[in-house]
Amino acid sequence: MSGCLSAIVHNTACKVLRPALMCAVLTFGCCLAAGCSYPAPVIERFSSAAPSWGPRIAVYPIENLSGAPAPLRELHDELAVTLQRAGARLVDPKTLDRFFERHWVRYVGGIDEATAAALRDEVGADAVLITSLELYNDQSPPRIALIARLVSTAGLPEIAWMDSYAKTGEDTPGLLGLKIIQDPVRLRGMALEYLETSLRDYIINPPERAPIVSAREVRENKPFTISDLAAAMRTEPRMLADEQARKRLWFSVGGLIPPRYGPKRMYSSGDVLSDQLRSLAIVPFPDYSTRKHGAEVVALHLAKQLVLDRRHKILEFGVVRDKMLNLRIIMSGGVSNANIDAIANSLGVELIVNGEVFDYLESGSSGQIPKVEFSIQMFERDSRKILWYSRSRNEGGDGVFFFDAGQISTASVLTDRMAQSLVKRMNESTVAK
Repeated sequence: MSGCLSAIVHNTACKVLRPALMCAVLTFGCCLAAGCSYPAPVIERFSSAAPSWGPRIAVYPIENLSGAPAPLRELHDELAVTLQRAGARLVDPKTLDRFFERHWVRYVGGIDEATAAALRDEVGADAVLITSLELYNDQSPPRIALIARLVSTAGLPEIAWMDSYAKTGEDTPGLLGLKIIQDPVRLRGMALEYLETSLRDYIINPPERAPIVSAREVRENKPFTISDLAAAMRTEPRMLADEQARKRLWFSVGGLIPPRYGPKRMYSSGDVLSDQLRSLAIVPFPDYSTRKHGAEVVALHLAKQLVLDRRHKILEFGVVRDKMLNLRIIMSGGVSNANIDAIANSLGVELIVNGEVFDYLESGSSGQIPKVEFSIQMFERDSRKILWYSRSRNEGGDGVFFFDAGQISTASVLTDRMAQSLVKRMNESTVAK
């Protein structure tokens, strides 16, 4: 109705007021009333002629772990454009699509060794960017959670960089709610720009790993013998890593209070893991939660913290998945000694991490806060000894007392902080004194 009324007013005024200037002014006013004053947004497209820096990256289609419909194609295009606008060297999407068709690539949540080698030889990709969507909701207030990793294609694929971003539109409402984000496109742009900045910082200023001997070289030069196995399995006094924390007074200060997101129960063998550069494989976690893909999200955040820690080389998830499929390994209730031998020998890793996810509850519009609970085990390759065990359980409102200050609004952020605290405690118990 408003559009028709605006058109009638415009025609009448133009007949009475002949000057072109007056007609132009009225036409502009009519367009404002009819809601047509702003042109349609221009969507940027990928162009291979943009400036470039760093390795040549193949941007994989985004994997949907949110358990809900999401605009994956639009997100992928926006991610490619964001990276290209910053000057990243990217493989042309059409070239990548032809590669997928030629090699029948269907799984985009990881990359195996054969596919990585073919991608490097045929397309010239130095690395692969694999992105997973953990949470997406475009209703007000919008929510999004993304986690991405850069995987090298040379040799056995390893994770070189990893980061994540999670935010809801009302995380930082500001005074009178003026900073609440209502536009899901804007929130998506914030997430993609954060990941692009983090990736660019890593490529331009790569962190250096401490120069220590490789565990694989040590193993190849000195084979593991029966006497070494007996020595490693010899009974020795062990303790729970949190026994000392339990003896501390709850009102103590100076770092004596247990971390807010630290494991509730933990065990460490006390073995030193900081003397050599070891390779680590994370096998799939059994999922007992009601959240679809909850175990995969927990494993990804654990891998992120291990990659950021840089004490070990973290094997790509797709390589582990491919080896387990080829070996017909199915773990319904955890990893067995036979599984440890098969996985370690086929991948050449020194450490294997397994876990279980008991609860992964996302926040809701009804005021429900996120809740996550999982356990982690780390095994040593040769002795099959459990080097670490912990069980973590937290809610988004833990440690919050006044006006919801500090409350976590997404399970992604909660899981990330729990994994960060876990890796820190693990390092404290396995470093050389």
